[in-house]
Amino acid sequence: MKPASACIRIALLMLSSCVLIQARSKVEMKVLIRMLDAQEAFFKAEVIEGFESKPRSEIEVVHYASVDSIPLELEKHTSDAGLVKVPFDKAWSLVDQGHIKPLNDFLTEEQMKEFGSTYLLTSLGMRGGKQYYVPRKFETRVMVYLKSRVKEACAVWRMHHDAVSAELKKYNGYGLPATYMLEDDPNAWDFFDVFVAGWVWAHTQYGGTQNGRVAHRGKRYSGTALRVIDRAFSCGADSAAIIDMHGDAVRDAFLWEAAYAASGIYNPRMWKQEWSGSGVWEGFKDGDVFLSFMTQLDCFFIHGTGRDGLEGFLKDPDDMGVAVMPAGCSLDIDKTGKVAREGSHAITTGGWWWGIPVHTPDALVSYKVARHITSTENQVQGCSRFGMIPVRKDILSDMSMLFGGGWITEVYDVSFKQLMANKKTVLPSHPKFDKIRDVYLDAWFDIVVNRNWAAGKSGGTPDAGHIESVLSGTYRSQVDKLK
Repeated sequence: MKPASACIRIALLMLSSCVLIQARSKVEMKVLIRMLDAQEAFFKAEVIEGFESKPRSEIEVVHYASVDSIPLELEKHTSDAGLVKVPFDKAWSLVDQGHIKPLNDFLTEEQMKEFGSTYLLTSLGMRGGKQYYVPRKFETRVMVYLKSRVKEACAVWRMHHDAVSAELKKYNGYGLPATYMLEDDPNAWDFFDVFVAGWVWAHTQYGGTQNGRVAHRGKRYSGTALRVIDRAFSCGADSAAIIDMHGDAVRDAFLWEAAYAASGIYNPRMWKQEWSGSGVWEGFKDGDVFLSFMTQLDCFFIHGTGRDGLEGFLKDPDDMGVAVMPAGCSLDIDKTGKVAREGSHAITTGGWWWGIPVHTPDALVSYKVARHITSTENQVQGCSRFGMIPVRKDILSDMSMLFGGGWITEVYDVSFKQLMANKKTVLPSHPKFDKIRDVYLDAWFDIVVNRNWAAGKSGGTPDAGHIESVLSGTYRSQVDKLK
């Protein structure tokens, strides 16, 4: 019996060793995210559940409350955070705080080369020659409009030419540019074109009412400030001008906002009811908005997909059109009748990254999870259901096949054109940019909502000189203190 007992003991030792090896090879990690409820449900049930790995990974999805809480969450989960979803505007502050591990620290040169050949715009997640982030999704704004209403405006704008020109003459001393034409294709529009179409709509009765039908977010939050900053970039500002809140382009942005409000082209509900994105969606539904500037996710909510709670806001979803953002320009006209300062279609590119925390249990497994999350199959599902701009080059090369060639393909075609127009335009990485952005918000409410665009009492004709004095006398000093 002794030899048999010895064999049993040896067998038990071998079994316990295997269990110990298995236990040691098991990786437990948390993925820190912030998503919409429907997106989070899809992410947990269909994306994370589909991940298989050796060694075996136990993955728990943790929802963090706000993007400002990311550093605290990473410190709270120091021993087990494997991935964190990071918005563009928080990316470099997390790197500066030492929270994010560069991919170059654990991937081979060949793996880095393959990474670069897989994803778009990876340079936006790179600094100092090191790649810190894996793209999750890109985000930018496009112009969203009702095709039928744009067609109507293009058909009758000449009847309104003299009235529009007389209105603009109050602001620039000249009127419309000398050779002005409203193009049929909104992809060719600039700020004057939006003004002309908006004027037609604001002076036409629809459903027994007559009011402005152009709108954007008007709530006191970051989305509204971003619209003003985007307008300044389109007018030709660079990051330094945005941080300094200085220069022609910044003043031009506020002057255009004032002109749209003063002329009745903007729907005042956008600030009176403090519209966020959902307010604008409702505006499209109620017939109070014909044109706005929205993200891809907004487009999916407005049009509707019939799943994941996205039922749509239009009686005729096929009436939704999308185009690149209108080109920026000065409202000023030179003596020859030409626009004094030309801008571009560029606005900011934003979005979200996957970052690997420095104390991840296993950086290579974290990277594999990120690659699984951003696989072609998962990207196609996420993009077709939730309006994410895909980050993979293989999807870009075959969008019509992947998305069916319908309205979703159109949204992504236009979005990629917008990304290309943006080039490397992103929000400045200044450590106090959140506070600088809030100064823009305060200035917009003061100048546009409270009609402080002319000397004397509230109202009057928007004046570039007065707007410049408000910016330099009140708000630029606040920015200077933050720098």
